[in-house]
Amino acid sequence: MPMNAPNTLKAEMGMASVTFPLVGIGASAGGLAALERLLPGLPAQPGFSIVVIMHLLPDHPSQCAEALQRFSKLPVSQVTQHPTEVLVNHIYVIAPGTLLKVEDRYLFIDEANAGHTTLGAIDYFFHSLALSHRQRAVGVLLSGMGDDGCGGLAALREQGGSTIVQLPQDAQFGTLPQAAIKASQADIILPANDIAARLLMLCNAAASPVLVGDGTEAEAEAQALQEVLEMVHRHTGHDFRHYKRPTIQRRLERHLHLHGVHNVAAYRTLMANDGDEARRLMKDLLIGVTGFFRDRQAFEKLRETVQPAVLEARTKGEFRAWAAACSTGQEAYSLAMLLADAARNMSDPPRIHIFASDIDEQALGVARAGLYPATIQDEVPQESLERYFVRSGKQYRVRQPLRELITFASHNLLRDPPFSDLDLVSCRNFMIYLDRAMQRHVLQRFHLSLGRGGMLFLGSAETEGGVPELFSPLDRTHRIYRARVIKKLAPVTEPGGEVLAAVEPPLPPLQHRVSFAHVPNGAGAALPLHLSLDELRDRLSLAESGCEELQSHNEELSTVNAELKARLDDSGRAHDDLANLIASVDLATIFVGPDLTVKRFTPRAAGIFNLIPRDVGRSLLDITNRLDYPQLKEDVAATFGSLQPLEREVAATDGNHYIVRMRPYRTGEDVIAGAVMTFFDISLRRAAEDVARALASDQEFLLQLGDILRPQSDPMQVLALGCRLLGERLAVPQLAFARIQSGRYAVLPGHAAGVPALHGEGEVEDLGQQALACWRAGETAVEADLSRASAGGLAELAGGRGALLATACRKGEQWLGFFLACQAAAREWSATDVALFSEAVARIGVEFERARSQAALRASETRMRDLLRGIAKVCWEADASGKDSEAWLAAIHPDDRARAQAMWREAVRTCSSREAEVRLEDAGGWSRASVLANPLLDEQGDVRKWTGCIIDLDERTAAPSGSI
Repeated sequence: MPMNAPNTLKAEMGMASVTFPLVGIGASAGGLAALERLLPGLPAQPGFSIVVIMHLLPDHPSQCAEALQRFSKLPVSQVTQHPTEVLVNHIYVIAPGTLLKVEDRYLFIDEANAGHTTLGAIDYFFHSLALSHRQRAVGVLLSGMGDDGCGGLAALREQGGSTIVQLPQDAQFGTLPQAAIKASQADIILPANDIAARLLMLCNAAASPVLVGDGTEAEAEAQALQEVLEMVHRHTGHDFRHYKRPTIQRRLERHLHLHGVHNVAAYRTLMANDGDEARRLMKDLLIGVTGFFRDRQAFEKLRETVQPAVLEARTKGEFRAWAAACSTGQEAYSLAMLLADAARNMSDPPRIHIFASDIDEQALGVARAGLYPATIQDEVPQESLERYFVRSGKQYRVRQPLRELITFASHNLLRDPPFSDLDLVSCRNFMIYLDRAMQRHVLQRFHLSLGRGGMLFLGSAETEGGVPELFSPLDRTHRIYRARVIKKLAPVTEPGGEVLAAVEPPLPPLQHRVSFAHVPNGAGAALPLHLSLDELRDRLSLAESGCEELQSHNEELSTVNAELKARLDDSGRAHDDLANLIASVDLATIFVGPDLTVKRFTPRAAGIFNLIPRDVGRSLLDITNRLDYPQLKEDVAATFGSLQPLEREVAATDGNHYIVRMRPYRTGEDVIAGAVMTFFDISLRRAAEDVARALASDQEFLLQLGDILRPQSDPMQVLALGCRLLGERLAVPQLAFARIQSGRYAVLPGHAAGVPALHGEGEVEDLGQQALACWRAGETAVEADLSRASAGGLAELAGGRGALLATACRKGEQWLGFFLACQAAAREWSATDVALFSEAVARIGVEFERARSQAALRASETRMRDLLRGIAKVCWEADASGKDSEAWLAAIHPDDRARAQAMWREAVRTCSSREAEVRLEDAGGWSRASVLANPLLDEQGDVRKWTGCIIDLDERTAAPSGSI
């Protein structure tokens, strides 16, 4: 169902048939953890329902509803039916790949990524919630990234709903809550644990709305309301006494709910004790509902109607317009785009000058910045979007030529003099909030500000009905009017009684004349004047009109001056921001023109190029530098040619390394005015990469070392080969292993390249306390220059000079030996050298011990086989699977063979030794014997082969058959 369906229109008119509050909760990253802390605080029947909108993977089933059910007393379900009726005291969770909207008591499903909206899932639901439930709506924004939901909170607040945002410091990801707070869309900011209690308070208050100024205490409430508005006027300077009471009551009820007070009198006391509350209420009373090209058909009709007026304005050289109550600027920029389009194809077009005014300084700040979310592409036609906006991250920024058409100013439409000599006034959807007397006052001001034949553009719910004598309709359907020419004017008063300019038809003429016979001294040669009352009234009216017009011109000049000052302040802040940014990032950056002349550079750049302030304007190619960068000129030319960034890694003559990043320098008008060269010092990164590469290479060597040594079976061959491979890797000429037994060491044959092999033996304690202390601590003894060290016997073993590395091999607390690597020259061992030596000798030691154990095992097996062959009648071997020819069964009595086979199979199945008694044929008779099955295990405990034998137990038995 489309968003402008009849039910939605009914919601906009305040007729939604909802009977209980609805809470929308939006979250993304970290939201589940926040909900786990929020939901347990709600009872089983809180009196409201919740819809949870989370960012879910579209192509994966979600278990979010099941997860929430574990810590919620309310029933939780995923929304998969279209539509789904919203029941009180239930929680509904969005399904993956969908968008949800609510209308009255039903949830409707839209397909995500269908192209009908650019709103995020949270914003999409919050906007529909605002229209459907208005004062009965609450929006909650929890942990997450990005800003999806911020616009939706604004919509909720505009419609009288309440908003709660998780405290950013309490959120797992605080970016989303912080964005909402920065946009001033958070009524309440709380940790997740405290949100449930506030929801109960808000929704209970929303279920029993406060009737402001009604009931038995109507007079006291009305007086309290008047005093509240007076306090707002006193604290903020803005008078809301002429706003329609329903509008004020709706906004005021919201603040009563937020603070948990039940009548206006109590709220008046609260405001008296909290000066900031007046400003907060004022912000809510400033209705900020706006958008680009709101009511597209009306703007298209205005485009047709205004074209002749723009053509006519060429004679005076300027077309002047006023966007009154412009809020955050969308209406003003829409008007600017429309007028710029009208003038674009004209020869000698008039200058377009638009005054855009509002009393909300914060909204004007947004308007002046001209930065809007990506969702404006739903509002701005594609052609206009491309012509008048430039993409800035996830936002759109107004291009500077369009921005310069508009002067934004703080201006109170109800109090300050209007702008004058205008061709067009646009004030849309503001007067609907004013009472009838103030509407007439505003329309009279607009008439005063418009030049002959000027146009007035109002909102769809507004008319000129209050003063039909001042405006004639050009298109009543789209609320476009032309100012009537009034020949004679009489003074009128504004709603407060103040005399304004003459705009009413004059009174019937009188025939009496008045004499001004007494002229003040110094008044010149003026003669006494005799004027009729009609003439006097006309003169006074003209004088008052002239004063009003002069005041308007002064107001206009003040506005222009304020705008220029704001622009200068913005430029100054931007310059300061740029200077501080450059100083804080501490990057080497050079700005060059298309001809490679230096425009600007940072202090760090002077450390790479020999730049001084006087070099600005010189060619960068004429300045010496510390880079090995012959492609500099070609790279800059390539950047200008392709208009694409370019990166290159270059080395410096001092050994440092840099990444040079070149980007075209684009002005706000998308003109290429040069290039920006940034030099990132990656010397530390390169050093780290070198270390990482060395470590990776060492790991590869260690893997290969293990693969080479593992197949070797001779322990001494393992030792000799391992020492040689490691010695060659470390580029040391001598490397050997010394075995330790009974407190003494003996060096075994190792690696020797062009020098005598290490040899010797002695007491371990004589190796030196320094080396022994390192070994006891599990560390490697490292000596870079033995001529300056006292390493004891270990140094003597290494030849007494040069450098050495030595590390002990241990099994538990027992030292099995030590490895020693040495060379005749001094050497600064690197950390990677030491680490590689320690790891490699540990692996060599493991493989050496493995080979020794296997050799001992083989010798033991050989001795056992020899022993068995001496006492056994039959011996045989089988592979690890236990399969053999089973020829040994022939010697066993036929009745016992099945039992012997079963025993063998059981031994193989359990990988354990087994025994079975059988009868064995012996010299024509049968003797008692035992069949034995024994597994032979490898170092890992796995069976590598089986041995079997039959041993005679006693003398022959006479029974040739039957059982034993």
